[in-house]
Amino acid sequence: MAVNEEFWQTLDNFRATILYSGDLEAPATVPTRSQDHSREVVKRCEGIIEGVVASLARGEPPVLRVPRPQSQVYRLVGTDSYATRRDAFYEFVWLYKTQSTLDRVAEDLTRLLGVPRRALHLTATGKGLVAGCLRYTTHDGTLVDASQASNGVGVPECVAGLTDIQTDSRYVLVVEKDATFQKLLETHFLRSFGPAILVTGKGYPDLNTRQLVFRLRRDLQLPVLALTDADPYGLHIAAVYKFGALAREESGLSVGSLAWLGVLPTDLRSLQLPAHALLPLTPKDHGKLASLAAHPALSRHPAWLRQIEEQFRIGCKAEIQGLTHVAPDYLTITYLPTKLKMGGWVA
Repeated sequence: MAVNEEFWQTLDNFRATILYSGDLEAPATVPTRSQDHSREVVKRCEGIIEGVVASLARGEPPVLRVPRPQSQVYRLVGTDSYATRRDAFYEFVWLYKTQSTLDRVAEDLTRLLGVPRRALHLTATGKGLVAGCLRYTTHDGTLVDASQASNGVGVPECVAGLTDIQTDSRYVLVVEKDATFQKLLETHFLRSFGPAILVTGKGYPDLNTRQLVFRLRRDLQLPVLALTDADPYGLHIAAVYKFGALAREESGLSVGSLAWLGVLPTDLRSLQLPAHALLPLTPKDHGKLASLAAHPALSRHPAWLRQIEEQFRIGCKAEIQGLTHVAPDYLTITYLPTKLKMGGWVA
Protein backbone atom coordinates (compact mmCIF):
# COMPACT_ATOMS: atom_id res chain seq x y z
CA MET A 1 0.00 0.00 0.00
CA ALA A 2 1.59 3.27 -1.11
CA VAL A 3 1.27 6.54 0.74
CA ASN A 4 -1.29 8.85 -0.77
CA GLU A 5 -2.78 12.19 0.20
CA GLU A 6 -5.56 10.54 2.19
CA PHE A 7 -2.94 8.86 4.36
CA TRP A 8 -1.33 12.18 5.28
CA GLN A 9 -4.65 13.99 5.54
CA THR A 10 -5.75 11.67 8.33
CA LEU A 11 -2.56 12.31 10.29
CA ASP A 12 -2.70 16.04 9.63
CA ASN A 13 -6.29 16.14 10.90
CA PHE A 14 -5.18 14.36 14.07
CA ARG A 15 -2.31 16.82 14.49
CA ALA A 16 -4.67 19.77 14.01
CA THR A 17 -6.97 18.35 16.69
CA ILE A 18 -4.24 18.09 19.29
CA LEU A 19 -2.71 21.45 18.37
CA TYR A 20 -5.83 23.13 19.71
CA SER A 21 -6.50 20.72 22.56
CA GLY A 22 -4.30 22.55 25.05
CA ASP A 23 -1.96 19.58 25.22
CA LEU A 24 0.92 21.34 23.51
CA GLU A 25 3.30 23.55 25.42
CA ALA A 26 5.21 26.25 23.62
CA PRO A 27 8.05 24.72 21.61
CA ALA A 28 11.32 24.82 23.50
CA THR A 29 14.38 26.53 22.09
CA VAL A 30 17.75 26.08 23.72
CA PRO A 31 17.12 24.72 27.24
CA THR A 32 17.59 27.32 29.93
CA ARG A 33 18.35 26.95 33.60
CA SER A 34 14.77 27.83 34.47
CA GLN A 35 13.53 25.05 32.19
CA ASP A 36 15.51 22.30 33.87
CA HIS A 37 15.00 23.68 37.40
CA SER A 38 18.73 24.35 37.82
CA ARG A 39 18.34 27.66 39.60
CA GLU A 40 15.73 26.20 41.91
CA VAL A 41 17.96 23.27 42.80
CA VAL A 42 20.88 25.59 43.61
CA LYS A 43 18.64 27.86 45.65
CA ARG A 44 17.16 25.03 47.67
CA CYS A 45 20.52 23.38 48.29
CA GLU A 46 21.88 26.67 49.57
CA GLY A 47 18.81 27.18 51.71
CA ILE A 48 19.26 23.79 53.36
CA ILE A 49 22.93 24.46 54.07
CA GLU A 50 22.18 27.94 55.42
CA GLY A 51 19.62 26.43 57.75
CA VAL A 52 22.20 24.04 59.16
CA VAL A 53 24.74 26.83 59.63
CA ALA A 54 22.17 29.01 61.37
CA SER A 55 21.31 26.20 63.77
CA LEU A 56 24.96 25.75 64.64
CA ALA A 57 25.43 29.47 65.16
CA ARG A 58 22.63 29.42 67.71
CA GLY A 59 24.22 26.51 69.49
CA GLU A 60 21.38 24.22 68.45
CA PRO A 61 21.65 20.77 66.93
CA PRO A 62 21.34 21.11 63.16
CA VAL A 63 18.01 20.09 61.74
CA LEU A 64 19.63 18.41 58.76
CA ARG A 65 23.16 17.17 58.17
CA VAL A 66 24.04 17.60 54.50
CA PRO A 67 26.12 14.57 53.42
CA ARG A 68 28.83 14.66 50.76
CA PRO A 69 26.65 13.02 48.07
CA GLN A 70 24.53 16.16 47.86
CA SER A 71 27.62 18.26 47.10
CA GLN A 72 27.96 16.27 43.84
CA VAL A 73 24.52 17.48 42.75
CA TYR A 74 25.31 21.04 43.83
CA ARG A 75 28.48 21.02 41.71
CA LEU A 76 26.75 19.50 38.67
CA VAL A 77 23.83 21.90 38.73
CA GLY A 78 25.99 24.90 39.58
CA THR A 79 28.26 24.28 36.59
CA ASP A 80 25.38 23.19 34.31
CA SER A 81 27.08 19.84 33.70
CA TYR A 82 25.80 16.28 33.85
CA ALA A 83 26.99 12.90 35.07
CA THR A 84 25.55 9.44 34.89
CA ARG A 85 24.50 7.87 38.15
CA ARG A 86 27.13 5.23 37.51
CA ASP A 87 29.89 7.86 37.22
CA ALA A 88 28.65 9.59 40.38
CA PHE A 89 28.78 6.25 42.20
CA TYR A 90 32.38 5.55 41.23
CA GLU A 91 33.48 9.06 42.19
CA PHE A 92 32.62 8.25 45.81
CA VAL A 93 32.45 4.47 45.69
CA TRP A 94 33.98 4.29 49.18
CA LEU A 95 31.04 6.27 50.53
CA TYR A 96 28.11 4.70 48.68
CA LYS A 97 29.37 1.09 48.70
CA THR A 98 26.60 0.05 46.27
CA GLN A 99 24.85 1.64 43.28
CA SER A 100 21.47 1.18 44.96
CA THR A 101 22.63 3.40 47.84
CA LEU A 102 23.32 6.29 45.47
CA ASP A 103 19.99 5.71 43.75
CA ARG A 104 18.16 5.94 47.09
CA VAL A 105 20.08 9.10 48.01
CA ALA A 106 19.14 10.69 44.69
CA GLU A 107 15.49 9.74 45.18
CA ASP A 108 15.48 11.14 48.72
CA LEU A 109 17.10 14.34 47.48
CA THR A 110 14.41 14.92 44.86
CA ARG A 111 11.78 14.61 47.58
CA LEU A 112 13.71 16.88 49.92
CA LEU A 113 14.15 19.59 47.27
CA GLY A 114 10.76 19.02 45.66
CA VAL A 115 12.15 18.82 42.12
CA PRO A 116 12.03 16.18 39.37
CA ARG A 117 14.76 13.54 39.29
CA ARG A 118 16.24 14.92 36.07
CA ALA A 119 16.73 18.31 37.77
CA LEU A 120 19.64 16.86 39.76
CA HIS A 121 21.68 16.53 36.53
CA LEU A 122 22.25 12.86 37.35
CA THR A 123 21.45 10.89 34.22
CA ALA A 124 21.05 7.21 33.43
CA THR A 125 22.20 5.24 30.42
CA GLY A 126 19.10 4.92 28.30
CA LYS A 127 17.99 1.54 27.02
CA GLY A 128 15.73 2.92 24.29
CA LEU A 129 16.41 3.48 20.59
CA VAL A 130 15.34 6.13 18.11
CA ALA A 131 15.43 6.07 14.30
CA GLY A 132 14.17 8.05 11.35
CA CYS A 133 14.28 11.64 10.28
CA LEU A 134 15.72 13.28 13.41
CA ARG A 135 18.81 15.40 14.06
CA TYR A 136 19.97 16.97 17.31
CA THR A 137 22.99 18.14 19.28
CA THR A 138 23.74 16.48 22.63
CA HIS A 139 24.69 18.38 25.78
CA ASP A 140 28.40 17.80 25.05
CA GLY A 141 28.15 19.18 21.49
CA THR A 142 27.92 15.89 19.56
CA LEU A 143 25.84 16.08 16.39
CA VAL A 144 23.53 13.08 15.93
CA ASP A 145 21.61 12.14 12.78
CA ALA A 146 19.33 9.21 13.58
CA SER A 147 18.56 8.65 9.89
CA GLN A 148 22.13 7.45 9.33
CA ALA A 149 21.83 4.49 11.74
CA SER A 150 20.38 1.35 10.16
CA ASN A 151 19.40 -0.12 13.54
CA GLY A 152 18.61 3.12 15.37
CA VAL A 153 20.70 5.14 17.82
CA GLY A 154 20.55 4.97 21.59
CA VAL A 155 18.29 7.41 23.38
CA PRO A 156 20.70 10.05 24.76
CA GLU A 157 21.64 10.02 28.43
CA CYS A 158 20.83 13.69 28.90
CA VAL A 159 17.59 14.44 27.05
CA ALA A 160 17.23 17.77 28.86
CA GLY A 161 20.51 18.91 27.31
CA LEU A 162 19.50 18.30 23.68
CA THR A 163 19.57 21.36 21.44
CA ASP A 164 18.91 22.18 17.79
CA ILE A 165 16.36 19.37 17.38
CA GLN A 166 15.39 19.18 13.70
CA THR A 167 13.13 16.96 11.62
CA ASP A 168 11.01 16.76 8.50
CA SER A 169 8.90 14.02 10.08
CA ARG A 170 5.13 14.19 10.24
CA TYR A 171 4.51 11.78 13.10
CA VAL A 172 6.20 9.75 15.84
CA LEU A 173 5.54 6.02 16.21
CA VAL A 174 6.43 4.57 19.62
CA VAL A 175 6.97 0.80 19.42
CA GLU A 176 6.80 -1.49 22.44
CA LYS A 177 9.36 -4.10 21.41
CA ASP A 178 12.84 -3.84 20.00
CA ALA A 179 12.13 -6.83 17.71
CA THR A 180 9.22 -4.98 16.10
CA PHE A 181 11.26 -1.77 15.92
CA GLN A 182 14.01 -3.62 14.04
CA LYS A 183 11.47 -5.34 11.80
CA LEU A 184 10.05 -1.99 10.73
CA LEU A 185 13.54 -0.72 9.93
CA GLU A 186 14.51 -3.87 8.04
CA THR A 187 11.39 -3.70 5.86
CA HIS A 188 12.04 0.00 5.13
CA PHE A 189 8.81 1.13 6.75
CA LEU A 190 10.21 4.65 7.16
CA ARG A 191 11.04 4.85 3.48
CA SER A 192 7.53 3.81 2.45
CA PHE A 193 5.50 5.56 5.15
CA GLY A 194 7.73 8.41 6.24
CA PRO A 195 9.10 10.86 6.93
CA ALA A 196 8.58 9.73 10.52
CA ILE A 197 10.42 9.00 13.77
CA LEU A 198 10.45 5.56 15.39
CA VAL A 199 11.13 5.15 19.12
CA THR A 200 11.26 2.04 21.28
CA GLY A 201 11.68 1.73 25.02
CA LYS A 202 12.30 -2.03 24.66
CA GLY A 203 9.31 -2.88 26.82
CA TYR A 204 8.45 -0.63 29.73
CA PRO A 205 10.19 2.65 28.89
CA ASP A 206 12.83 4.22 31.09
CA LEU A 207 12.70 7.90 32.02
CA ASN A 208 15.08 8.91 29.22
CA THR A 209 12.88 7.36 26.54
CA ARG A 210 9.72 8.90 27.98
CA GLN A 211 11.39 12.30 28.22
CA LEU A 212 12.57 12.06 24.60
CA VAL A 213 9.06 11.23 23.37
CA PHE A 214 7.75 14.19 25.38
CA ARG A 215 10.30 16.54 23.81
CA LEU A 216 9.55 15.28 20.30
CA ARG A 217 5.90 16.01 20.96
CA ARG A 218 6.47 19.40 22.53
CA ASP A 219 9.36 20.78 20.52
CA LEU A 220 8.41 19.42 17.10
CA GLN A 221 4.61 19.54 17.59
CA LEU A 222 4.17 16.10 16.06
CA PRO A 223 1.38 13.59 16.73
CA VAL A 224 2.56 10.55 18.71
CA LEU A 225 1.12 7.06 18.21
CA ALA A 226 1.91 3.83 20.06
CA LEU A 227 2.20 0.26 18.77
CA THR A 228 2.08 -2.46 21.43
CA ASP A 229 0.86 -6.00 22.03
CA ALA A 230 -2.88 -6.56 22.44
CA ASP A 231 -2.47 -7.66 26.04
CA PRO A 232 -2.67 -6.05 29.50
CA TYR A 233 1.03 -5.24 29.53
CA GLY A 234 0.96 -3.68 26.08
CA LEU A 235 -1.97 -1.56 27.19
CA HIS A 236 -0.06 -0.59 30.33
CA ILE A 237 3.01 0.45 28.33
CA ALA A 238 0.89 2.64 26.04
CA ALA A 239 -0.78 4.11 29.14
CA VAL A 240 2.59 4.92 30.74
CA TYR A 241 3.56 7.02 27.71
CA LYS A 242 0.17 8.77 27.72
CA PHE A 243 -0.95 9.03 31.35
CA GLY A 244 2.24 8.49 33.32
CA ALA A 245 3.27 5.90 35.86
CA LEU A 246 0.87 4.51 38.44
CA ALA A 247 3.34 5.56 41.14
CA ARG A 248 4.81 9.05 41.65
CA GLU A 249 4.82 10.93 38.37
CA GLU A 250 6.86 13.93 37.24
CA SER A 251 6.00 16.60 34.71
CA GLY A 252 7.61 16.49 31.29
CA LEU A 253 7.36 12.72 30.86
CA SER A 254 3.86 11.86 29.66
CA VAL A 255 2.19 12.81 26.37
CA GLY A 256 -1.49 13.37 27.03
CA SER A 257 -2.41 13.46 23.35
CA LEU A 258 -0.74 10.13 22.50
CA ALA A 259 -2.97 7.78 20.54
CA TRP A 260 -2.85 3.99 20.88
CA LEU A 261 -2.67 2.78 17.30
CA GLY A 262 -2.70 -0.94 18.05
CA VAL A 263 -2.70 -3.78 18.34
CA LEU A 264 -6.05 -3.10 20.03
CA PRO A 265 -8.15 -5.77 21.75
CA THR A 266 -11.01 -4.58 19.54
CA ASP A 267 -8.86 -5.43 16.49
CA LEU A 268 -8.55 -9.11 17.35
CA ARG A 269 -11.94 -10.23 16.06
CA SER A 270 -11.54 -8.60 12.64
CA LEU A 271 -7.97 -9.91 12.31
CA GLN A 272 -9.29 -13.47 12.56
CA LEU A 273 -6.06 -14.83 14.01
CA PRO A 274 -5.82 -18.61 14.28
CA ALA A 275 -6.52 -20.09 17.70
CA HIS A 276 -2.87 -20.90 18.38
CA ALA A 277 -1.98 -17.19 17.97
CA LEU A 278 -4.30 -16.25 20.84
CA LEU A 279 -3.39 -16.86 24.47
CA PRO A 280 -5.87 -17.05 27.35
CA LEU A 281 -5.73 -14.33 29.99
CA THR A 282 -4.08 -15.45 33.22
CA PRO A 283 -5.17 -14.44 36.74
CA LYS A 284 -2.22 -12.01 36.72
CA ASP A 285 -3.55 -10.51 33.48
CA HIS A 286 -6.96 -10.01 35.06
CA GLY A 287 -5.34 -8.22 37.99
CA LYS A 288 -3.37 -5.96 35.67
CA LEU A 289 -6.49 -5.00 33.73
CA ALA A 290 -8.35 -4.23 36.95
CA SER A 291 -5.54 -1.98 38.20
CA LEU A 292 -5.41 -0.15 34.88
CA ALA A 293 -9.17 0.42 34.91
CA ALA A 294 -8.75 2.05 38.32
CA HIS A 295 -5.95 4.37 37.14
CA PRO A 296 -7.21 7.91 37.95
CA ALA A 297 -6.30 9.28 34.50
CA LEU A 298 -7.14 6.26 32.36
CA SER A 299 -10.52 5.82 34.05
CA ARG A 300 -11.59 9.19 32.62
CA HIS A 301 -11.09 8.00 29.03
CA PRO A 302 -14.03 5.87 27.89
CA ALA A 303 -12.29 4.74 24.71
CA TRP A 304 -9.43 3.25 26.69
CA LEU A 305 -11.81 1.67 29.19
CA ARG A 306 -13.60 0.05 26.27
CA GLN A 307 -10.37 -1.69 25.28
CA ILE A 308 -10.00 -3.04 28.82
CA GLU A 309 -13.60 -4.23 28.80
CA GLU A 310 -13.10 -5.90 25.41
CA GLN A 311 -10.00 -7.72 26.66
CA PHE A 312 -11.98 -8.96 29.66
CA ARG A 313 -14.84 -10.01 27.39
CA ILE A 314 -12.86 -12.00 24.85
CA GLY A 315 -10.63 -13.50 27.56
CA CYS A 316 -7.57 -13.70 25.35
CA LYS A 317 -4.55 -11.71 24.22
CA ALA A 318 -2.16 -11.56 21.26
CA GLU A 319 1.31 -10.27 20.51
CA ILE A 320 2.30 -8.07 17.58
CA GLN A 321 4.21 -11.03 16.15
CA GLY A 322 0.91 -12.89 15.95
CA LEU A 323 0.04 -10.87 12.86
CA THR A 324 2.51 -12.98 10.91
CA HIS A 325 -0.08 -15.77 11.10
CA VAL A 326 -2.24 -13.68 8.77
CA ALA A 327 0.67 -13.05 6.39
CA PRO A 328 4.44 -12.77 6.95
CA ASP A 329 4.48 -9.06 6.09
CA TYR A 330 0.94 -8.23 7.21
CA LEU A 331 2.10 -5.76 9.89
CA THR A 332 4.09 -3.52 7.57
CA ILE A 333 2.22 -3.96 4.29
CA THR A 334 -1.38 -3.91 5.49
CA TYR A 335 -2.04 -3.43 9.19
CA LEU A 336 -0.04 -0.29 10.01
CA PRO A 337 -0.67 1.57 6.73
CA THR A 338 -4.41 0.87 6.95
CA LYS A 339 -4.62 1.94 10.59
CA LEU A 340 -2.69 5.13 9.88
CA LYS A 341 -4.76 5.91 6.79
CA MET A 342 -8.14 5.25 8.45
CA GLY A 343 -7.31 6.84 11.82
CA GLY A 344 -7.87 3.53 13.58
CA TRP A 345 -6.46 4.54 16.92
CA VAL A 346 -7.67 5.20 20.45
CA ALA A 347 -6.91 8.74 21.64
